Amino acid sequence: MPALPLIAAALPTVLLLLGWLYHLPVVFRRNDERIRNRDEDLRTWIEDDDAELRNGYLRILLAEQVKSAGPDTSLVQYQQLKNEVVHRYRDQLRVAERAVRDVALSEQMPHRLMRRVLRRPLPGLMAPTEKASTLDHWHQSPDDLYDISEAMRQIAEQRRAEAGKPPLRPYEHPGRVKLV
Repeated sequence: MPALPLIAAALPTVLLLLGWLYHLPVVFRRNDERIRNRDEDLRTWIEDDDAELRNGYLRILLAEQVKSAGPDTSLVQYQQLKNEVVHRYRDQLRVAERAVRDVALSEQMPHRLMRRVLRRPLPGLMAPTEKASTLDHWHQSPDDLYDISEAMRQIAEQRRAEAGKPPLRPYEHPGRVKLV
């Protein structure tokens, strides 16, 4: 009979431990899902902003085609668009990274220990890796754009000369244009 009070005293502790162990996978799934959702939001945002950037570039090119005189400043305008997108991406990435850190901080030592035992680490953001080529394009310098455009322009000038058409308007180098 002396074991009965000992069992009665230990029973609530055992029940709490079992409840915590039962609840642990739910916490893992919820936290993992929060990170996956934020990663999906970031991926969608990158895709949407890239489409917006392409559309903006097309609008700039169409506006330049309508011009009859003056320098071609489309590279400068496109670089401005890219800078805006890069700054918005930086802010979105910061928010996503904070969400991952918040989830990591919300998990206490037992959660981290159990993740290590189960070999189930907290997921990270995959969108920056998956969309690396898009992000690289966004970070491309105006000089790179100018060099590519200059090469294409030389080919166009040669074809125009062969066809007997007047030369194209000169490009303004993005680093040398003063914006008003």
